[in-house]
Amino acid sequence: MTVQGSSVAGLKQRVGAIHMHSDYSHDGLDPLETMRDMCLARGIDFVGLTDHAEDFVPELFDEYLQHCAAVSDERIQFIPGLEFRFSGLRGVHLLAFGLRQWIAPRTLSEFFEQTRDTASFTAVAHPILARYDVPQVVLNQIDGVEVWNASYNTRYLPDPRAMRLFHSVQRVRPDVVAIAGLDQHDGSNDREVRVRVQSSIEDPLKALKAGEFTNTGRGMQFDSRVTLSPTQMHWLTTKRWAFDLMEQTQARLVRALRGPSPRR
Repeated sequence: MTVQGSSVAGLKQRVGAIHMHSDYSHDGLDPLETMRDMCLARGIDFVGLTDHAEDFVPELFDEYLQHCAAVSDERIQFIPGLEFRFSGLRGVHLLAFGLRQWIAPRTLSEFFEQTRDTASFTAVAHPILARYDVPQVVLNQIDGVEVWNASYNTRYLPDPRAMRLFHSVQRVRPDVVAIAGLDQHDGSNDREVRVRVQSSIEDPLKALKAGEFTNTGRGMQFDSRVTLSPTQMHWLTTKRWAFDLMEQTQARLVRALRGPSPRR
């Protein structure tokens, strides 16, 4: 299914891969130089990095900023950012893209206070992990909701429940946008989800914040406001349910064929 977002004829399209982890994250495998080569081969113009904040100290973050600048040029831009977790809030992960200086928020309120002047774009990641129970302080201030996380939702279809969460926020805050992220930790497995920017705005993060982009993946594409009809949402929900059921069945069959794990 294809849902076209608005575009302006003649504008250059820039292809972005966002929610990306390098080997600055404890579970990331790829150095920035390796990521650069892979992204250029895949036609990616900008990379929105979101390495795990808990893996950094101020000095390492300064090195990270310099490293991102060193691997960026007129062909590709590496945008530094971090993914933050919060004590007592399991599954609530917030992304700060275009982070220009070290911050260490302990609470959700501190995250928004500290990113206000230090980050260009913020988003709540994979709402499925929080069982879609996202605190109101986040919904009141976040710039974007990740409605397609290629790690948890696969490359084929986005998350209709995350889309419904997004729409509930959008009814109150029309400026909020819906994004698709890779959540990539190993670049050898490209799940192909992208944000495609068509805008006169030079800074890709400002274009994202303005909603001037389209989310694309293997199974569908849609605009930054998830402009889907009730029929299209029903189609997506049904397909998502069938796809998840198939994956769960396959996983159970694999476990059954392997047999019980040996006791230690």
